[in-house]
Amino acid sequence: MKKSGLILALILFAACAIAGYLVASRNNLGSSSAAAGSPNVATALASSQQNFLLVQVDDLSQTSPKFIQAWIVLTYHSDPPQIMFLPLYPSYDAKQNSAISSAFSMTNSGELSSQFAQKISEQYQVKVDGSILTDTAGFNSIAKWFGIQGIQVSKTPAQSDDDKHALLLNSQTFFQNVCAQLKAGEAQKQYASIVWSKLIPDHFQTDLSFELLTTSWDRIIRASAPKQCDVLSKE
Repeated sequence: MKKSGLILALILFAACAIAGYLVASRNNLGSSSAAAGSPNVATALASSQQNFLLVQVDDLSQTSPKFIQAWIVLTYHSDPPQIMFLPLYPSYDAKQNSAISSAFSMTNSGELSSQFAQKISEQYQVKVDGSILTDTAGFNSIAKWFGIQGIQVSKTPAQSDDDKHALLLNSQTFFQNVCAQLKAGEAQKQYASIVWSKLIPDHFQTDLSFELLTTSWDRIIRASAPKQCDVLSKE
């Protein structure tokens, strides 16, 4: 997705979030506690929205894992929650592709560099609250635990436009299935099936505390089923 497209998506997401907040506030007007000292919209949204960078490499056991793809997920913790997945890399835009790939780096200890998230935040003017990194084996395992069939997770970086299409289509299908499970209220059962000991640390890393990661997910799956869970990718 081009930078202009992502910024437009962010504006639309913010508009939907504000609309949802105002509806919820209107429903609480009869409550004196809600009326007294209620936060303004900007403050409420800031505390309720979280944006996470999702990154895949080929193999985390390698000294220099190869960068394969990056997405961002925008979450607004209303009830019901609102979720949006957007692809960042690979892109059909050569300039954007180059800017993101050149910013990608791993630390000497084999972790995703915090500078990568900072670069994404600066380039797209979006706050990044945390990063989640997995490799091909980890992605395949997560898809299996979520019961998502027909996913062929790429093992190598995309070179041609056909490669990009195949890679993005697979991830698009994965996130569309996640959205379908969330809307059907089935994601909690699938999430519970994840065997974290088989993922961490060999195939899954995050700069979020495990408590914050699970709490953020619980806020989504334990709320009312989301009416808005979109994947802004058209492969």
